[in-house]
Amino acid sequence: MRRREAIGLAGTALLALSAGRAAGATFGDWLDGADIAARFAAAGIPVKSYAMGSSSMMPTLGEKDVLLADLRAAGTMPGRGEIIVFRPPSPDTVFVKRVIGSPGDRVAVKAGRLVLNGKVVERRPKGRVELDLSLGPTPVSVYEEALSGVRPYEIAEMSDAGMLDDVSESVVPPGAVFVLGDNRDNSMDSRVAEMGPISIGNIVGRVVYRLRPNSGWLVPPETVPGLD
Repeated sequence: MRRREAIGLAGTALLALSAGRAAGATFGDWLDGADIAARFAAAGIPVKSYAMGSSSMMPTLGEKDVLLADLRAAGTMPGRGEIIVFRPPSPDTVFVKRVIGSPGDRVAVKAGRLVLNGKVVERRPKGRVELDLSLGPTPVSVYEEALSGVRPYEIAEMSDAGMLDDVSESVVPPGAVFVLGDNRDNSMDSRVAEMGPISIGNIVGRVVYRLRPNSGWLVPPETVPGLD
């Protein structure tokens, strides 16, 4: 589970946080997922493949994983816990993050723990793994995080004392969502002023399937309307 990544450091030596950029995948990537692509095509569902450009969504998604996004979600309000593709802060860049907060939600981070609407979000330890980051092989803790009413998902933490592990509470504005990377100490997301909450109009699609490696559904297939 090693991934190479630039990470943010506390103090004066601040390196670039991993943004979770993604790029259009090649035709060969599509061939790897020909069966699922054919199902979407037969159902008339517009989709697009993307290749992850960072490890900001580890351990859920690795660098260079190829994803399939349902483009019908463009410009619509996603649900908490969903993984989305979106375009800010620049129109020629695409990012992949997980939706944590909806309009009106109060979001904060205290000592590494996500706090939603005044309540600490439950997380369960899953063990330690080693990621190959820019600092070299780095041990991280993996947790299963459980937002209310959402399927649990895994997150990675180097520690609970990083530069983004204490973020003051803010209210998600109308027409926007608050997003985080699952690799919490290595993600440029809504905690960072340069990104902030994501406007619904900038959402490109909802990530539903991993084409490669380890192909499989990232959402329950029954939540994809119109798919036979």
